[in-house]
Amino acid sequence: ISARYVPPKADVAAAAAAAAPAKAGWPLPWLPPRTLRRGTEAEVNASDALARVRLEAVRGAFKRAWGAYRKHAWGMDEIKPISNKSHDWLHLGATMIDCLDNLWIFGLKAEFDEAKEWVATKLSFSRAVGISMFETVIRIIGGLLSAFELSREAVFLRKAEELAGLMMYSFKANPETGVPCTTISLDGSRRCTFPTWTQRNAILAEFGTIQLEFKYLAHHTGRKEFWEVAERQIRNVRGRTQPAGLYPNFMSPKTLRWTTTKVSMGALADSFYEYLLKQWLMSSRTDSRVAQMYTESVAAITAHLVREGGLARCANCTYIGRWNFRTKRYEDKMDHLVCFVPGMLALGAHSGIHGVRGGAAARATMALAEQLMETCYRMYSDQPTGLAPEIAELREGTSRVAADSGARHNLLRPETVESLFVLWWVTGDEKYRDWGWHIFVAFERLCRLQDGGYSGLKDVTDRHGGGHNGKMESFFLAETLKYLWLLFGDGTEVPLDEYVFNTEAHPLRIHEDYRFGSRFGSLPLAEDLANDSPERPLFDQSVRARVADRAELLARTFPAAAET
Repeated sequence: ISARYVPPKADVAAAAAAAAPAKAGWPLPWLPPRTLRRGTEAEVNASDALARVRLEAVRGAFKRAWGAYRKHAWGMDEIKPISNKSHDWLHLGATMIDCLDNLWIFGLKAEFDEAKEWVATKLSFSRAVGISMFETVIRIIGGLLSAFELSREAVFLRKAEELAGLMMYSFKANPETGVPCTTISLDGSRRCTFPTWTQRNAILAEFGTIQLEFKYLAHHTGRKEFWEVAERQIRNVRGRTQPAGLYPNFMSPKTLRWTTTKVSMGALADSFYEYLLKQWLMSSRTDSRVAQMYTESVAAITAHLVREGGLARCANCTYIGRWNFRTKRYEDKMDHLVCFVPGMLALGAHSGIHGVRGGAAARATMALAEQLMETCYRMYSDQPTGLAPEIAELREGTSRVAADSGARHNLLRPETVESLFVLWWVTGDEKYRDWGWHIFVAFERLCRLQDGGYSGLKDVTDRHGGGHNGKMESFFLAETLKYLWLLFGDGTEVPLDEYVFNTEAHPLRIHEDYRFGSRFGSLPLAEDLANDSPERPLFDQSVRARVADRAELLARTFPAAAET
């Protein structure tokens, strides 16, 4: 059994030396004044002095990776970092748009302006054929909206609106339910399909992860239809949990029946739960409907999916596996994708969705977040490379968090460093910064290529990584490096009480005009009233009057779509 990986001091020094110092000094001139959040001034200054060195190392890594993309794959979706050839799968300049907010936040203004010019003059949608609806929303629309939010350059909003308008036909393929297709085409052919491997069913994480982007668009364009198609997906599942608080991975887009009895927090479901919390945050913490859905889900996740290894398994680590609620079969495997959960739980506990901040429910949720965070870090530190496998297996008879034999590869994923950033931001505990640094040094040691790009690994159980897989997904730049950079910032660059990150790490500011839930969040929709039984009505006249008030407010908010 290999020992846990501990970064040698030489690796730490080499990574720090690779950083290019910020020309403008610190703090960067467009950032707000630094607020001392925890500890004495001397303690904060000492911690931040080290963090600034690490922050510049991350900035240097991003600049190298961006430089490789700019040189070899400009305007394409991705660079193949070994061959230095391009790879196009969305035909939408994915890496370019995914990195717009990074360029702004990292202070790379010349690079940002160059990318903005490409978006304004080169970005078109007619070649996007047979593409993922989900990936287009989170990477492209999310990236454009975040760039607009940060820079206020109208071109980004115009392009996002144009793209979303082209995608609207996908919600009409199943008019009875409004569930959008999985695969779409923007060339005018209006092709719209669901995958054969799901038996033509819709995927929870896909139709349940469009709400932040489409609702943001609705507010900033005045187009009510963007709001309606996103809200309809939540209405489709609200009250349809199975078992209580959990949502199966697949749903029929025609009947809204769940078509599987499997539930998970990893692939196929993950970001749906994340967006329940983030929709509440985006509503200025007022939408009681999604708040109730989220808190019920956290209770169900804790009851059914969270396990402790005990003395015989992973040294009593806490983990989240996969569960079939009909057969009761539980798999002791944890996707790396699940490692967004510690951050989600910590953010929810900190934000007060469980009641009084610091109350019993919030404390219990925070404790669970910290336990899961340790397991996610051990997915890295228990491997000889210091990098996590795609899937971990919690085996009887070993104290380690082991790699699943069929998923030993590493794709440079962001979920663990995302949660490290959130846990550090919420608690101020410096160990989360140290853990993030160890992960970054391992990326530098094994994944960095000579020409500037980074590549995932084939086998993290081989101390040399088993060779490179030749892929640098746009999320490595857009998410992994962004969250590492923020982890070594001082917490004011993109404060989590003012911004919500979409699931591709694109920050959107919370605006007061998003406060629908305080007055209307728990009310039935107009369709609910229309279907109410006159003999045994569920809704009295006072409820009907408040629904009318809501319709009036929505009409004022979205004048371009006001009903006549």
